[in-house]
Amino acid sequence: MQELDELTQALYQSISFEKGEQPDLPGLGSLFYEGGRLINNNKDQPQEYTVQQFIQVVEEQIESGSLVAFREQEISSRTEVFGKIAHRFSTYEAYLNDLGAAPFSVGINSIQFMKVKDKWYVCSMVWNDQQQDRLIPAKYFEY
Repeated sequence: MQELDELTQALYQSISFEKGEQPDLPGLGSLFYEGGRLINNNKDQPQEYTVQQFIQVVEEQIESGSLVAFREQEISSRTEVFGKIAHRFSTYEAYLNDLGAAPFSVGINSIQFMKVKDKWYVCSMVWNDQQQDRLIPAKYFEY
């Protein structure tokens, strides 16, 4: 479990950055198994990205000035492991541009992992933000 905790922490750290800094997007790519996917499932149609496409979108937002700082952090999790596969429901808070303000979103990342040659990788991550009509159950705020 410690390896998965560390991998999840590295995932969050790779996309988080302060104003005037850059996120560790190359580091993000090293966490995913080849062909990994990131899927935003907040809208009517899922927005699916390869790791490289996701990196490109973030870089474009930074270059345009629409994204000057971002932090996402895990506040609770539930992880299940069977052999060389694992799944984690990772409850998060996300902060945009003003990192001292209240989170702009709270949600759940559903992260799938697989172990290859004694190393864990992220296969995919799908997320949903909490909405008024989609509240996160209390059990996903417990450790």
